[in-house]
Amino acid sequence: MEEIKKEIIPDGALVREVTLKQVKPCIASEGKIRVLMELDSEIGKVIPLLANMYPPGAVNYVKKKNILTLTIYDRLISLYPSGKVSMNKNHDVEEAFEIIKRVMEKINRAYLAYQDGARARDVDKIGPMDLHQCLPGTNCGECGESTCMAFTMKLLNGEQELDSCQPLKEPWMQEKVQCLEKILGQQLMETLGWSGY
Repeated sequence: MEEIKKEIIPDGALVREVTLKQVKPCIASEGKIRVLMELDSEIGKVIPLLANMYPPGAVNYVKKKNILTLTIYDRLISLYPSGKVSMNKNHDVEEAFEIIKRVMEKINRAYLAYQDGARARDVDKIGPMDLHQCLPGTNCGECGESTCMAFTMKLLNGEQELDSCQPLKEPWMQEKVQCLEKILGQQLMETLGWSGY
């Protein structure tokens, strides 16, 4: 297979181009392909911040090797410090380019945040009980879930947003919001759908 190089984000702060290096059949899903791509810049310094831009349940971050694997868009996407990217469950090459564009946009946002001095939180240390203690605990169901714990689990997996928790928006719940901010930080609060700032 001949390599395919594409300019994806011409004015990208860190990454602009990607090269499709390899296409193979996907082992995890018959009839689909897995691809190996390479970005035009190293991304090691932004990988920790990038991990904060996705719901913690969708993130597997190996800190020692600085490798990030995301379970997003119904596929696994692994990002390496060198700029290599592997991605499975693609219907075709064009779909792979569409998905990598979304990831590259977040990489560029993470780079801008890095330049502004932002630092990452350890998302792998955030569990359901950490977040549950910061929720109202009313089991009111206004979010569409039967309990606050059910809401917490869906929140961690990106299936719910913090803004869905109506009681959190009440003035007397500021202590709970501050609890979440302490655990998550501003970037993860936004990632998890909080617009109450």
